Amino acid sequence: MKNILSLLLIIGCIICTISCKNKNAVQSDNQKDQTKSVKTIVENFNTTTDSDSLLAKIKNMTKIKPGDVAGMKQDAEVIIKHRYKETEKKSYIILDKDLWEYEFIFGGREMSTPNQFAGYWIDFSEDQTYTYGQYQEEEGSGRYTYNLSTGLLLLIDGSDNIKPQEFEAKLFDVTLVMDGNSIYKDNNYNAKLKRITERPKK
Repeated sequence: MKNILSLLLIIGCIICTISCKNKNAVQSDNQKDQTKSVKTIVENFNTTTDSDSLLAKIKNMTKIKPGDVAGMKQDAEVIIKHRYKETEKKSYIILDKDLWEYEFIFGGREMSTPNQFAGYWIDFSEDQTYTYGQYQEEEGSGRYTYNLSTGLLLLIDGSDNIKPQEFEAKLFDVTLVMDGNSIYKDNNYNAKLKRITERPKK
């Protein structure tokens, strides 16, 4: 009888050991999948050069899983339609006059270096669309809504691979400060932009 109990105990230990190894392998695979998700975003931005990775930082996409973007965009579509009704799509010359060039971005842990985002701009239009790019090149577009009384600025990019962004925008004569909100995981993000009259040149 003791031999049978000993045998059952040994078999139980072996099964437990195998189960723990399988669990660790699954956790390791999950970590690899998360790493792949971040890598996929990086590849979607063609981040083979430092210049391209800067666009991912501007869009605050470096830590976003590709599977999360579609749900965020669906939620943002509902919000933007509601805000269009609320604001009657009113535009503000303080925002849509001229263009804005990125000067600094704080990404939660580090501040960008001076001139790191040189040449990157965003141009808001009266019809509540926007375009963005670097120097003379346009790299994308989207729709926005801005409420002067609340300061809320919502951006929905035209690309299915780029998540929406919402900021509390602080507008001054020649400066735009955008403090990110948590709704689209931008609460670690702050940007300072300067007003420019035309697309920058190298």
